Amino acid sequence: MGETKKSPASLLSKAIFILSLFYVLFHIYTAAFGVVSGVGQKALHIGIIMVIYYLREFVKPDRSQLARAWDLIACIGVTASIAYLIKIDATYALRAGITYTSDVIFGLILIITLLDCTRRIVGTSLCIVISAFILYAFTGQYLPSFLKYGGMSLKRFISVMYLGTDGIFGTALYSSAAFIVLFIILGAVMQETGVGAFFTDLATLGFGKYCGGPAKVAVVASGFFGSISGSAIANVISTGTFTIPMMKEVGFDKDYAGAVEAAASTGGQFMPPVMGATAFLIAEILNISYYEIVKAAAIPAILYYVGILFTVHLNAKKNNLKGIDPEKMPNKKAVLSKVYLALPLIALLVMMGYFRMTVSRAGLYTIAMTILLVELSSDTRITWDSFQRIIHGSINGVLPVAVACAAVGIITGVVMATGIAFRLSSILLDLSHGITWVLLVLTMVASLIMGMGMPTTAAYMVLVVLVVPALVDLGVQPLAAHLFVLYFGVISNITPPVALAAYAAAGLSKGNPNKTGFIAFKLALSGFILPFMFVYNNVLMMQGSFLEILRSFCSALLGVYCLSCMVERYFVRWKASIPEAIILMATAILLIDPGLVTDLIGLAIVIVLYVVHTALSKRNSAAAN
Repeated sequence: MGETKKSPASLLSKAIFILSLFYVLFHIYTAAFGVVSGVGQKALHIGIIMVIYYLREFVKPDRSQLARAWDLIACIGVTASIAYLIKIDATYALRAGITYTSDVIFGLILIITLLDCTRRIVGTSLCIVISAFILYAFTGQYLPSFLKYGGMSLKRFISVMYLGTDGIFGTALYSSAAFIVLFIILGAVMQETGVGAFFTDLATLGFGKYCGGPAKVAVVASGFFGSISGSAIANVISTGTFTIPMMKEVGFDKDYAGAVEAAASTGGQFMPPVMGATAFLIAEILNISYYEIVKAAAIPAILYYVGILFTVHLNAKKNNLKGIDPEKMPNKKAVLSKVYLALPLIALLVMMGYFRMTVSRAGLYTIAMTILLVELSSDTRITWDSFQRIIHGSINGVLPVAVACAAVGIITGVVMATGIAFRLSSILLDLSHGITWVLLVLTMVASLIMGMGMPTTAAYMVLVVLVVPALVDLGVQPLAAHLFVLYFGVISNITPPVALAAYAAAGLSKGNPNKTGFIAFKLALSGFILPFMFVYNNVLMMQGSFLEILRSFCSALLGVYCLSCMVERYFVRWKASIPEAIILMATAILLIDPGLVTDLIGLAIVIVLYVVHTALSKRNSAAAN
């Protein structure tokens, strides 16, 4: 019999997989032996991923002929513009700033295709923002007041965006190309080999049998996986698939179940050790060690998650919800026999914290260690099918991040070339009248608006360029300012009206998206208070003596508990009245503030509330008898 002839679509799909495999191996190779010099690393990073995307779209069976024609044209255009850029890279410095017509043509091709990818992969919101900045670049001379500047020619625009290092091929894309991609690959390896499932099982063993256990499992498991995934929505879909049904099964309302998963998945973006890969961006921009960033982010992230745990515990107590049935719990012996799977993340912290290893080298070693460890068990061993899913998952993870980082480079380029960042900082400072808390509130609002619908890295980069300078100018510590905008840029995922993580969770829980978003907002309330506290007092960022840090952490824990009691209107074992809820809110703020006086006042209020409630409870019990 003759050999069956394979269809062109099948052959093209294999070619896409081979190109995807090359892409993953390319980044692993450059992490081991050094990045491609000049613009090469960044150009290949964004160019190949865009080509893969357009080829994937081209082979989809439901694509129209017109759409396929565009995919093919865009694929050729990206390839040509990247090849041209790499070719001229070595000689561009000798031109003395001259921009040729060919530069303009290939630059426009890349910008147009990048905007198209941004619209289709990241979303229309970022595309609209970028388009507004491009329009501003060319029309600034016609605008009034602080927006006015001299304007930019097309050649100047292409020189900044396509040929320079302040535009598309700037810091954000370099970070994506040099090390963020490695942690996306690591996340794909962990997800497809069962390492993520191990952390979920571990969380289930630790919290599943207790009151409201499935919700606590969702919080802890999402914290583990969310730190690595780099996307709140991806985290919701990955862990929420099984945690949300578990929560609904023990009696949690469908909207509440979705909200718990959304709030917990969102927090993973500022949870060490990886912080959705943003930790490495902060380190690159501030030129400080990764260890300093993780140390500063640790206590606020822990308090955020403990706050959600307290809230779901009180909700379960109030509604008398039980834990997971014993027969549905994972086998303790089987789970603990795989505890070695936690070693890669521990090793990552040691390599980057103690040995001060470079991000790319530490990421490479962590991937290698994970692959070696999963091969120890047949349950986690990599098969051909799981290997293909790892490559596919890596590409899916890199696509939105790489495209967003490249696209945000356009905003950065416009801001740097026009100087609007300095004028915007002046406007914010004028509006705040030099009052720090007013500027922080304005920055919070700007961060929530700018972060809507954007991936973490994209939201962070936009906010760093636009609003962080104003905070630093007013005396806020740079690291605190960066973490402040990161928090609110991330929390925009669960802040109505555009709460994308909550919408994704509502889709899994079959709940109402708006109700889910509102409940998630309440669950994450500590995340709206903590950034203000660590800006005013850096003790919560582990800057101080050991005793100061310990006292502040313990008082903040009690404060977060009071905040959870206020959210659920349930204090210890009793329902709280509206006035008591208001008192609990004020007490929470006093305790979260690291000051000694505020801690003592807050502690006194908690003791009084407890004594009064206990006395009333005993009197009511005696009257009933």
